[in-house]
Amino acid sequence: MRAVVVFDGDCGLCNGFVAWLLRRDRTGTFLIAGSAGDAGREVLRLAGLGPSVAASSIVVWDGSQGWLRTDALARIARGLPWPWRAAAAMRIVPRALRDTAYDAVARRRPRRPAEDPACGTPPPALVTLWRSRLASVEDVAALS
Repeated sequence: MRAVVVFDGDCGLCNGFVAWLLRRDRTGTFLIAGSAGDAGREVLRLAGLGPSVAASSIVVWDGSQGWLRTDALARIARGLPWPWRAAAAMRIVPRALRDTAYDAVARRRPRRPAEDPACGTPPPALVTLWRSRLASVEDVAALS
């Protein structure tokens, strides 16, 4: 099932995670959208989330449900091939504990200006793949 991952394009950790994801998501299960872009804002609107939520959390939207923080990470892991899929087992840990750790990392994450805050800054080797996976508003609408 296809889903959109919304991330903070000004966050070095978020950009690094998206680069990691694109390298492992060989089937194109996940599209990406910066939270400052039209597609990212549309996902947040459809998911019933405020625009500021993506400043501190990765959001995953599949057209019917939105996931935040560690639930989003577990949803991403579930959509990846083995061995990464095994990380979805993190859901056995109570959400409060998982999200406390997530929030602690989010508070200390590196901030950097992105060339295009709507989509982040891809590593040079991933520019073509990164751009091919950018979600459009039409992609988001097609999920709903």
